[in-house]
Order: sequence, then structure tokens, then C-alpha cells
Amino acid sequence: MSKINELGKLEIEELKKLGKLTKENIKKIEIGYPIQYLIGYVDFYGRKINVNKNTLVPRYETEYLIEKTLKYINKYNLDNSKVLDMCTGSGCIGLTLKAEKPSLDVTLSDISSKALKVAKQNKEELNLNVKIIKSDLFEKIKDKNFDVLISNPPYVMTSEILPKEVTYEPELALFSGEKGTDHIENIIKKAKAYLNDKYLIALEINEQSEKSLEEIVKKYMSECTYSFEEDMAGKLRYLFIFKNLE
Repeated sequence: MSKINELGKLEIEELKKLGKLTKENIKKIEIGYPIQYLIGYVDFYGRKINVNKNTLVPRYETEYLIEKTLKYINKYNLDNSKVLDMCTGSGCIGLTLKAEKPSLDVTLSDISSKALKVAKQNKEELNLNVKIIKSDLFEKIKDKNFDVLISNPPYVMTSEILPKEVTYEPELALFSGEKGTDHIENIIKKAKAYLNDKYLIALEINEQSEKSLEEIVKKYMSECTYSFEEDMAGKLRYLFIFKNLE
């Protein structure tokens, strides 16, 4: 079956409505080019999030990361927290948290100026009051008082073979060394200097990296409790770290 025949009716209708169901775009779809880039946005947590070739395509796994994080925010009375969404890309995580819980003070950061341009567009269209900072992880982060750090960082192993459609997404947002843990190790290693005494860290991870990540947590945050959790498909997809919350 061709790629175009695999598309949902809504996707086809949207392409037609936008005048983008062209021969050229059909060829792109047939070779695996993400239809979300052609449409220009995705429905994410019930909101329109703009995307393009400079951002990852937000997926249901990240929606579930947000859902789980909101439950922890409620459980531990973190409603008025300062939140840092690191490696934000399109801004989908931080913007959704702000929209779902307006009392949060949210900062979005990313190394990519092109990705942050999309995040800024989403911020404006959703009319959400968040800060946006261009930073290579913590490099330009001045605030030292965050309560929640959340991230869907690069976590693909350099040896992994990816589905064709994923290869069109920015490498900068995908790959993270041989074990898929380089970015997360840097985050965990340096995070304490930017967090309050009580904090929650919520990370989307590579399902193959549990053992390596457990060693990293024990090395840099031995005083914390942590939890590896599954996505809706039963794949190990999240790491939550808790300090003085439980």
C-alpha cells in the first residue's frame, strides 16, 4: 500500500483545504516525508502546535509525558512552580503545561534559533505568557530556582536505524551518543545548581537506556528517588526524579 493511501481522511482533507495536495507533495509523502511538515501543524493535547523541518514532530509519547507530569504536579502541590522546559523544540511541552495550569511560571529553552522561532509563533498564537531563552542546555540559563525541569531531549543512539519519516527530522534534536544518554547525563549532572531543594525532573528517554540512566542518576543524584515509567504502548519511555517530595 502506498503512503498516500495510508493517510487518514482528515489529513487528506487538510492538505486539500490548504492547497497542498500537489503532485510534488504526494511524491514527498511516498518517500516518507512527514505529512505534519506539509500541513504545518499538529493537534497536540487538543491544541494546534505549528511545526516545520526545524522541529521534531510532537508525538503521543510526549503528550503522555505531560499527562504524567501534571499528575505529579498535582500530587506534590507544585501548582505555583517555576518550570524549565529544556530542548523545547516547537514549545509543545512547556506551552501545554502553561495552558493546562496557568499558575505555572514556564521557561522554554533550546539551542536552535530556528526551532525557537516556531516556539515563539506557538506562544503568540496560543496567547501564553512564557519566557523563551536560546541556550545550549544550561549555558545561558540564569535562574537558579526552578521546581520542575521537564525535557524531551535528544536520546537516539548513534547506531540506531530510524523509520524513514524520522530521518527527515532535525538530527540536532535526535541523536545523543552511543548510548543515547549524552544529553540526559549533562542535564542530570548540572541540574541541581538550577533547582530548588525540592524538585521534580521529568524526562522522555530511550527505552534501551534504562541501565545506563540508572547509573547516571545514582552517580549524580544519589539522594533522590526515581521512577522509570512506561508509555501507553508498554514501552519504557520516561524517567522521573524526585527530591524531597515523597
